[in-house]
Amino acid sequence: MALQQSIPVRLSFGSSGEFAAEVDAARVALFRPGPRAKADSADAVQRALASPIDLPTLDQALVPDDRVVIALDRGVPGAAELIAGIWPYLERRGIQAENLTILQPAAIHAGRGADPRDLLPAEVRGAVALKIHDPTAEISCRYLATTSGGERIHLATELVDADFVLTVGVTEFDTLLGYRGTSSVLFPGLSTVDSIKRTIGQGHQELSPREQRPLRQLVDEIAWLMGIQFSVQVVPAEAGGFCSVLAGSTDAVFARSCEIVTDEWLISMPERVQTVIVAISADASGHGWQQLGRTLAMARQLVEQGGRIVVLSEISDAPGEGIELLRHVEDPENALRPLRKSTPPDMESASQIASTAAWARLFLFSRLDENLVEDLFMYPLAELSEVERIIETSTSCALIGSAQHAFGIVE
Repeated sequence: MALQQSIPVRLSFGSSGEFAAEVDAARVALFRPGPRAKADSADAVQRALASPIDLPTLDQALVPDDRVVIALDRGVPGAAELIAGIWPYLERRGIQAENLTILQPAAIHAGRGADPRDLLPAEVRGAVALKIHDPTAEISCRYLATTSGGERIHLATELVDADFVLTVGVTEFDTLLGYRGTSSVLFPGLSTVDSIKRTIGQGHQELSPREQRPLRQLVDEIAWLMGIQFSVQVVPAEAGGFCSVLAGSTDAVFARSCEIVTDEWLISMPERVQTVIVAISADASGHGWQQLGRTLAMARQLVEQGGRIVVLSEISDAPGEGIELLRHVEDPENALRPLRKSTPPDMESASQIASTAAWARLFLFSRLDENLVEDLFMYPLAELSEVERIIETSTSCALIGSAQHAFGIVE
């Protein structure tokens, strides 16, 4: 049998970018484009809600005229399909559209995004309230309870006043929580300014996703204190959409969705490679500095020290406070201390860029100004042909699509 001489590689990035090449098979240690999105996403949502895990269907948990809050996390693929699929169960139980509020956490890194009510019937869409939590408002939060550790928890007033809260979110790797999902939407994003500030820059990139995190335990306790039992979760797919959707018992949905995330997005390699090529897709989570930071942190786990990381993107966002701080330090090793001192909202992304730049050589294909890219310790790439030349001079490389969702480990 003849050995394969080359591998056709295709990576989508941004909203419309694509890198396609024939790569020498001997150089490719890994090619991982990511799971494909479900083509029948609306049908998948209906099937999940019709057969929830470990619970009866959603309508059986409601009482007519309940005040219902859907706590919808940020960056949820297919959010409009999920809301449209949930509504018939509420309507069947006599829930009035005026008594339904969709509540989303405060956003640090992204704008409002698409309206999750878009696929509701027109007469319902206008009556359902959509609110973005503002932790700076004077009466935005109310006291919920005190945890077993003695912490007083304040949450969005809408949550505390609701008769029924349904969490809807995306399950994925998270440096702060290990796995984000189910109850993660509640805290700190739907809490106070102080709660949000305390978590800035507190990620644990050195830990594996399954290792215990104090914040994850706190989030689960808050959900228990609220009596939340039902959740709807999706697992992201390559280049937008979702590859899986689950509904039912909060604990069971979280456990199963974490297994799917691990199967689909954990990248395990026997050894580090010389070059890592990573593509960042534009999807519901955004396409900016947060995704760049996550992608670089993931690639750092797989590349050898002094190796090369090539990022394919269409990023054009203006830099935040932490990113701007990087432009005024001489080398990335000197950036971490001032970042920890000032704790800007984008501290995690800036720290991930700095620590990765201190480990490997970074190349960025984007829509950013070349001077900005160079100020951030990266080499700007103007043509995709430059990526092919980098691969051709590599002894080993890994190519990963929608890498902002992945987590890399070397066994």
